[in-house]
Amino acid sequence: MPLRAYILINTQIGKTAEVAKTLSEMPEVKKLDIIMGPYDIITEVETEDHDTLSEVVLRKLQSIPYIQHTMTCPVVKMGETH
Repeated sequence: MPLRAYILINTQIGKTAEVAKTLSEMPEVKKLDIIMGPYDIITEVETEDHDTLSEVVLRKLQSIPYIQHTMTCPVVKMGETH
């Protein structure tokens, strides 16, 4: 079963749209929103497992210019909520 996670991202001032465009081209990113508050972007990502999620965060996201900070929040249980 795939692993879903939300990643909250801080960007450098004035670079949010550029970072969002780069993120939207990643196959693991299923949804992306620019938000207001302590973070600038929230993404929903889907990977095969925790190891692949780590690779996405450590190798792909951290190599994107203008990302200052990320917080990764894996989804604990997938399925329908009632």
